[in-house]
Parts: sequence; C-alpha cells; structure tokens
Amino acid sequence: MSESTTRPGVNEVSPYLQALKATWIEVGDLDQAFTFFNEGMKYNVISQGESASEFSELFGDHKSRSWIQLSAPDETTGQVVLFTGSTRPKRAGFPRGWDSIEVVTSELDIAAARIKAFQGVVEVIAPFEADFSEQNSNVHRAACWLMPWGNHVMLTQGVSEPDGRNFPHTFASVGRTFEVHLRTSEYERGRRLLIDLLQMPQLMDIEVKSGPFHVGWGLSDDHLIRMVFCKSGGVGTGGGAIELQGHPVEKLHPRGDVSRGKTPGGTALVTMTCKNLQEVQARLAADGGFEFVGTSTLQSGPFMGKKSLILWGVENAPLQLIEE
Repeated sequence: MSESTTRPGVNEVSPYLQALKATWIEVGDLDQAFTFFNEGMKYNVISQGESASEFSELFGDHKSRSWIQLSAPDETTGQVVLFTGSTRPKRAGFPRGWDSIEVVTSELDIAAARIKAFQGVVEVIAPFEADFSEQNSNVHRAACWLMPWGNHVMLTQGVSEPDGRNFPHTFASVGRTFEVHLRTSEYERGRRLLIDLLQMPQLMDIEVKSGPFHVGWGLSDDHLIRMVFCKSGGVGTGGGAIELQGHPVEKLHPRGDVSRGKTPGGTALVTMTCKNLQEVQARLAADGGFEFVGTSTLQSGPFMGKKSLILWGVENAPLQLIEE
C-alpha cells in the first residue's frame, strides 16, 4: 500500500525525533533477562559493558552497573538495553510511566509459545485479533506478557494495512520494538510535551470506553482510556512511536516509584535519535515545564561518543535524545 494519504499524521514528518533507538530495561537478574531476549525473542548481542553515562543521571551516582545491548536480526532501531538494578513490584492496575514495549513479529503463535514457556513469565493477553480500522489503524493479532522484572512485552503481527501507510513488519521471528507505552494520569501534560514541544505527528488520537483494548486487557466499561500515538521519523508509519495512554488515577500504580535518581524497575529509559538537539533544548528551556539535563557527549555506554539530552516527562519518565 502506498505511504501517501490524507489521513492525519501520515504525511507529516517529525522535525526533531527521527527513530526509536532503544528501550532500557532494568532487571534484578541480568542473566535471566538476557536468556529471555536471546532465546525467547531471538535477539543478538550488539555490545555490553559495566558503565554508561546515562546511569549517573538515572541514579545520581557513578556506580558500575552491567548492561547488554541487544537487537533483532538486521535491525538498527527498536533495540533493548538490559541493565542490572531492581525489579518493578507487582501491584494491581497499570504501571505508571514507561512500561510495555510493543514488538513486531512474523509468527505470533510460534513466538508466543516460546515466550510463555519461560519461567516467571505471566500471560496477560493470549493471542487474539484486534480491529482498530475505525481508529486510523488496522487489523492485527497481538499477545502480551508480564515479565519477571516487572514490565510488559507485547508482540504484534499485522493482518491488514492501515489506510495510506505500511504497518511495521519483519522477516525475523521477532523484530524491533516499534512502540513504547507511556501510561499516566497527566495526559494533557504528556500531550504538551510530545505534540507541542517535541512536535511529534499523531498517527492515532482516540478516547474509548470499550473495544479491542478493553477486551484484551479485561477492562470494565467505566475505564476511560485516552490514547495518542506520536511517531518519529518520516511520512507513513515513521521510525517508531510513543503511545501515550491516559488512565484514571485509581487505575494506575501509586505515585512515588519514579523520580530523578530513582527508577521503578522494568522499563526505565527510552532513547530516540534526534535532529537539532540544541533547538530542542532551547524549546524545553523556554517552556520551563519539564526538567532536563543539557546536551553533553556520552563518555561510556552503548551510545558512547554521541551527544545526548535527557528530559523527565510525565510521571518523571526519562526520555533520552541522542544525535543521529
């Protein structure tokens, strides 16, 4: 299908954020998490180490923390960086801040069987078909699991194509992360950051009390969900997205798990490539509503040598922007 349409957001280009580079996942047992991504997801090791400049901003210290960067075969975006830390406590409701990574697959049922077999993995959504055609998306099949370290992993396989763009696809069993889910009760503040300040185009913008999302997660009809899919990159589907979800405050984990210098376990940081870092920094400074650390060159870690800016968005969820 042609990636040209009158659909909102599809023809728009993100002026700053270019691609979803990596999701950093904090785990209590690095060997366990590595085995899951290496054998269950069929990911390859890209690099590894004992220190990363990002840790001083996330934790406020220079303590060594082992990390491993992994990627789906032949992918340069949508990677994961596992690092040693804490496990996110299991509680009722949805985790606040960064949580699910949504990953494209070419064989949902086969991959789901591998994932479900891993010790400590809890199936939250068994493979099912979801029709988001009326919400500017497509028909796809998906499944979701809660990981032993406290975040969710969702696999998605397209059944149809959205109007005017191509749904993410892969030739591998499991491909790249194409969306990261950001859950909050500060929805309008989140929109201000992603849409107004970072100027990310929107592929889908909805408010629902029923439908595939509620069916998949087993939610009641009084649970209002507001969602906007903010893409990076060029026309069409772009280079990876942030799915901002607004939930009632009582449906989310209690506040206090995340702050500068403290991470919740599980999904801890998202890295995106960016054009014009200095211009983004100026926009953040002029707005004054979001804490950030100004541009500097990373001295260690998987993106060593790159210029980087880290900001804290809704729920104090840290977002790293690195030069292309």
